[in-house]
Amino acid sequence: MNSPQCKLGYLGNTEGSAFFSQGKTAVCVSVVGPFEPKASKSMYDRATVDVTFRRKTGSISVHDKMLEGIMQSTCEIALNVEQYPRTSIVVTVQEMQDRGNLLSTCLNASCMALIDSGIAMHHLYAAVSCAVTESEEIILDPDELQINSSVAYFTLVFSNSETRRLLTSHTTGEFSHSTYVHCMDKCFAASKEIFNFYKNIVKKSSIFN
Repeated sequence: MNSPQCKLGYLGNTEGSAFFSQGKTAVCVSVVGPFEPKASKSMYDRATVDVTFRRKTGSISVHDKMLEGIMQSTCEIALNVEQYPRTSIVVTVQEMQDRGNLLSTCLNASCMALIDSGIAMHHLYAAVSCAVTESEEIILDPDELQINSSVAYFTLVFSNSETRRLLTSHTTGEFSHSTYVHCMDKCFAASKEIFNFYKNIVKKSSIFN
């Protein structure tokens, strides 16, 4: 896997933010809230979570809106929204450069920004992408060429719970059940490296702050 890079507190005037890059793909995420929303958006027993995805240039596509929905549902599951009733939490994901594995990069960046915000979470999450070749080789964190020539492509999201817990699964292409299981095993093992990376970044930022 490509070694990720991350800088916490990248943006001002936010509760939390992170610049995150993996390979040649980079995104910036900001978190604002919890704050009191308009009455129409307020829920008496929990916080509302809004995730907005922005492309570097141009408007977002239908596919981008689908990715935005995956990010939103993942954030909602991870956040302890019950602790912040009648409030709103806004997560904004800005693409800086897309060279493949955009969804997993956005998800990992959003987790780091949420950690930076200090908002209570049920668990952390880590996303891993992999491509499957015609010969059924599984490539973790594939580059653009490998993604485009693959027969199947996966982005799998795991929580940092004691037992393996798959939170989100986004797949394209054709594949067998056994191939999916093999991909899940490889991606789960790789997710542990990402959680260790999170831990190291937080330690470093704590030292310097």
